[in-house]
Amino acid sequence: MDLTIKIGGAAGQGVFVLGRTIGRLFARTGFYTFGYPEYPSLIRGGHNSYQVVVSNKKVETPLSFNSVVIALNKQAVKFHAPYISQNGILIVDESAGDVNVREDIKVVKVPTSKIINESKGSPKMANIALTGAMLPLFDFDLTILNQIIKDEFSRKGEEVVKVNQLVAKNAYEYVKEHYPNVKIELPEPVAKLKAYTSGNEAFGLGAIKGGLKFYAAYPMTPASSVLHYLVSKAKKHNLIVVQAEDEIAAANMAVGAGFAGLRSMTGTSGGGFALMTETVGMAALAETPVVFFIAQRTGPSTGMPTWTEQADLWQILGASQGEFLRIILAPGNAEQAFYLAGEALNLAEEYQLPVFVLSDKFLSESHYSMEKVESPGIRRGKIVKEGLKPLEKGERFKRYEDVEDGISPRTLPGTPNGEHVATSYEHLEDSFTTEDFKERVKQVEKRLRKLKKLKEIAFEPDVYGEGDISLVVWGSHLGPALKAKEILANKGINVKVIHFTWLYPLSKEKVENVLTDKNIIIENNRTGLFERLVRAETGITFTASIRKSNGRPLFPEQIAKAVETIVNGEFKEKEFIIKEEEFEPYEFYAPWRYE
Repeated sequence: MDLTIKIGGAAGQGVFVLGRTIGRLFARTGFYTFGYPEYPSLIRGGHNSYQVVVSNKKVETPLSFNSVVIALNKQAVKFHAPYISQNGILIVDESAGDVNVREDIKVVKVPTSKIINESKGSPKMANIALTGAMLPLFDFDLTILNQIIKDEFSRKGEEVVKVNQLVAKNAYEYVKEHYPNVKIELPEPVAKLKAYTSGNEAFGLGAIKGGLKFYAAYPMTPASSVLHYLVSKAKKHNLIVVQAEDEIAAANMAVGAGFAGLRSMTGTSGGGFALMTETVGMAALAETPVVFFIAQRTGPSTGMPTWTEQADLWQILGASQGEFLRIILAPGNAEQAFYLAGEALNLAEEYQLPVFVLSDKFLSESHYSMEKVESPGIRRGKIVKEGLKPLEKGERFKRYEDVEDGISPRTLPGTPNGEHVATSYEHLEDSFTTEDFKERVKQVEKRLRKLKKLKEIAFEPDVYGEGDISLVVWGSHLGPALKAKEILANKGINVKVIHFTWLYPLSKEKVENVLTDKNIIIENNRTGLFERLVRAETGITFTASIRKSNGRPLFPEQIAKAVETIVNGEFKEKEFIIKEEEFEPYEFYAPWRYE
């Protein structure tokens, strides 16, 4: 049984604070919890929402309908109340005025202003009041909420903590007294406390555990919170974190740090990465390890900067001029973001090339109940630290030696007799610049010899469940696909989910090992970018594809409906394009249009 709680209100009303508070509350109570925020690209105005999904089994996707809606204003009632489940609950701030909803919906009106005034609080505490008002519906006490409030506000002083706790208590007692019979059933908790963390925070933590020592970035939604997180941890973990003047500088700093021997990263979104591409090519030619974290959003250009899409894959594939190897990874949840952050640093150093970790707004900003994950450890590759023969005058270390596996020995600055240069020019084995045709071919072939090993170590796609039909997804859409699998099973349609975290380079053998004769690929873009990549790399084609590109992820109900239509033969074309949103089809950017 899943419980869904949707919070809605204007930007500035504390919707996300309220959502994260409720998410942490359920996570600490022993439930699997998932939080999904939606908001327009406005600092003030517009409409914000945050959905919390609670379950006694792993859940990593938003859902279309809500058991409870908490409305901070009248627009939230209009946008979200029609999508409350049968016999659900609407908790509404009394200031929203008269509420017209279906007869089966139980309405709980909370006089937040009065409660706050009596508690000598601030109007900003309305979200805390509504959190306290929610607890009696689940027969919760205030213990965990009080601790969360202490964790959240202790930096502002003991008095702020006490007033917030009093506001929550008074709202709690108001609902308990005035709505004693309004209750909602909870699933049975799993008696294990879980971290409640965003995809970006999990990635940042994984990078730290993986030995990260340098991170440079210029803020860009939805990648910015990796920068914020690492800044907050820099002193404790001895990190160098730089907010550069622009994305070009950030990328160059990260490559320079990699040359100096630091495990380094930079992060941005698609528009920022467009500025970084020349540096990508330099890192590839100089064979300098570096990791690029890319959090996708809708494009092209500015597009819809606070919404999601999986449409930058070919931008990453084609970044910079010329031919060179790269690795592209794409986590599907917080645990995978944590693990792949460390593994990306390992792969960059082991194979001396740029590695990309491809997230998106959906994964980066959603919150997950994160299980404990072991870090992949630290592997530094072929770094030579000592024992090198003395160099003659004018001689350099053979940094780009033509070795059998294509991975030349590497020295760090200051290594005795390891002197060499790393530039954007083609070079001889000893790093001197060259335009000799034979030497050029030698270096091209040397670098290309890494490809065989990369295909050998490429991760096989993960397979979930059994069935003649395969739902193929990559990156962030693991959670929606697994929930769609559950919905379809209840309708007698058994499918398995195949999830790719290693996107490039692909091993044809490993892909063929997991696919069935009936493969439906699901992508959050319009033209089937990963489908095209699989076909180009392996020759494998798919039975059908399901795609969506309106700025939202694919919801499990949409996936299940599309699969059912395809399986039943009701849809004859190969591409099933989801164009119409079947719930909450409102433009959050301009809520005034619906008044």
